[in-house]
Amino acid sequence: MAISEETLEQLQGEPRWLSERRHAALEMFEKLPTPNKTDEEWRRTDVSRFDPGQFSKLEHLDGHQLILSEPLPQGVILEPLRVAAVKHRELVEPRLFSLAHANRDRFAALHAALFTGGTFLYVPDGIVIDKPIIGRHFSHEAGTSVLPHTLIVAGTGAKFDYLDEYIADSEDEAGYRTGSTEIFVGEGATVGYVAVQKWGRNVWHLADQRAELQKDATLHLFNVTLGGRFSKTRVEASLVGQGADAELKALYLASGEQFFDFHTLQDHRVGNTRSDLLFKGALQDVASTVYAGLIRIEKHAARSDAYQANRNLVLSDKAKATSIPMLEIDNNDVRCTHGATVGPVDPEHMFYLRSRGIPAPTARRMLIQGFFGDVLDRIPFEHARKLVEAELEARIG
Repeated sequence: MAISEETLEQLQGEPRWLSERRHAALEMFEKLPTPNKTDEEWRRTDVSRFDPGQFSKLEHLDGHQLILSEPLPQGVILEPLRVAAVKHRELVEPRLFSLAHANRDRFAALHAALFTGGTFLYVPDGIVIDKPIIGRHFSHEAGTSVLPHTLIVAGTGAKFDYLDEYIADSEDEAGYRTGSTEIFVGEGATVGYVAVQKWGRNVWHLADQRAELQKDATLHLFNVTLGGRFSKTRVEASLVGQGADAELKALYLASGEQFFDFHTLQDHRVGNTRSDLLFKGALQDVASTVYAGLIRIEKHAARSDAYQANRNLVLSDKAKATSIPMLEIDNNDVRCTHGATVGPVDPEHMFYLRSRGIPAPTARRMLIQGFFGDVLDRIPFEHARKLVEAELEARIG
């Protein structure tokens, strides 16, 4: 069954403005070509075998669970995105898909047309939430599309942490999955955001995580990729106010025939801004990964400070990691550093552990955990850190 207007009929009870946007996005999807290797962003990423029409059944229009450790302060809005589109149009309509643009490519358009469920979080000016808010998104059925979208708005001086967890009932399920997020960080606000992707190992996963930071705003964004046969994630931060500070961290563990693709952007639009990116991954079996990251310093962004690093630990002869850090600088008064490494486990480290009676599998696990350690320590809140540590330990063995 192909994706068509009939697919949209599965989505009922939405306001007219949202329905019109969905139809416009579906028209874009039908007109835009499938990305191919002549497109710079997709040169090393093959989607020629992906037919979204196989997964035209939409699972879970509001299939997620919100978890709170304490009552929310007055004025905070936390609702399913489809509900918020009706009740809080003035907050949702101007922001939804204003960062993760529907016309970016065919798959972005498809997500904008068919997103199912997701969360809207609005934290007013000056509100501080001490305990993390947790959103869990589930897939229960193979052969379907599960396309959640999270929209977060932090008012001036607000401070809070949020976790998106993407969970499959079956490790072997096939389907089409996303997990896209738009984050608006207001003046002087501090937001911690963590996404943990644990979809089934046979799914196609494409996601955009985009943030916009105003004056003196701080964002701690942490991405964890573990699931999917194919996974492409774009993590992008636009620093539009002086004093903005974006910390972008990620870790990924690829095994079997998994393929992970990461595209990042640190966009310094004004001066006196800072960004710090560190992506770390481990690969085993015949897995492969691609990382392409760009630091962009625009013409009027003097005294910007940007750092970008991608580190890869290759655990087998047949695994392959490709890393492409890039700079685009239009101002001389800046400080930028970037780099990448791809390499195996250090034989001397392994020898040291083995010489002290530690079995090879245990020594290997210790080295992988040590490799990820400095990234794990930067996860912005304890609940997410413990979750990620447990997931890694289970998958490393």
